[in-house]
Amino acid sequence: MHIAVGGGGLASLIIHLFIWHEILRLVRLLWHIHTFGPFIVVALGLLLVAAVVWRRRRRRGRAGSAGYGSGTGPRDW
Repeated sequence: MHIAVGGGGLASLIIHLFIWHEILRLVRLLWHIHTFGPFIVVALGLLLVAAVVWRRRRRRGRAGSAGYGSGTGPRDW
């Protein structure tokens, strides 16, 4: 017999904390490479920021294309 406790939110939080902990361990490991570790960490951070900006611009561009004459409205036939 199984009892539903309702710990989905708590389990999700624990999993997210574990994932962030592992990401931070990887960043610390890369940072301690003597010759070029900080450059790798900064480059990965810049790539992450660029990916977020690029995804937001793509999403905004797609939503803006449903204007007049795009074939999506009731009178665009």
